Amino acid sequence: MTNPFEYNRLTLTFPDQLGRLVISDLLDIPDDSSTVAHLYCQGACLVRSKSEADRRLSFILPDDIDPAYFTAYLLGETLPANQGKIIKAYLDQISPFLDRLGYTLTSLSDSTQKPSKPKAAAKAQHRFSKTLVDSPFYVDYDGAKAEVYWVKRQELVIKKGASLKQETPLNKDGSVGFSQKFALTLRQEHADAIGPDFKTTADIQLKSVNEVGHLLFFAGTNSWLVLKDSTGRTLDSHTIVK
Repeated sequence: MTNPFEYNRLTLTFPDQLGRLVISDLLDIPDDSSTVAHLYCQGACLVRSKSEADRRLSFILPDDIDPAYFTAYLLGETLPANQGKIIKAYLDQISPFLDRLGYTLTSLSDSTQKPSKPKAAAKAQHRFSKTLVDSPFYVDYDGAKAEVYWVKRQELVIKKGASLKQETPLNKDGSVGFSQKFALTLRQEHADAIGPDFKTTADIQLKSVNEVGHLLFFAGTNSWLVLKDSTGRTLDSHTIVK
């Protein structure tokens, strides 16, 4: 297996011919921009220019995605509707991997939307608060029920007795999508705590709200809005950075 770490860069190869991601510092010589989409980040946050950044994210994309369109989409520029749909679908497929690296890539145009719009909450940043450590949040969505605690910045606990959605959602052609594969992988990793009736027999620790949504109900919606306290207030409203 090829070592993904090189001097000043990390290379991640996505499965299912979804391409590659190279994370490098700004001094690294980038690949040809005609075949690679180069984006810049300050920490985990996408920024518009190299002068604002401390690292470069270079995406080697599938053949059906134009690097120029991909970059333009994430910088909030207007694209043909069909291109925007293709790129959004691609980002949905690779987002579980990006999430584990700490990156949430969405179009910068989303950051200018008014807070009252539903999409603004979906694309928002959230901050862990120690005041919530002992507060249970509940899931009752699409066949899944659970009690969840956010105990550390990168640790959430699904309490014993949770019910997982049983049926795996399929693509229109009957195939299993990448998000579903990721969810099934999570379930396999915690198989010793999941009974044959899809109820958890022990507490399960996960790293993010995204993982909680995948494990419980195969994601497909904004998990920050699904998790609610005893009064019905969402985890999103408790932790959103305004």
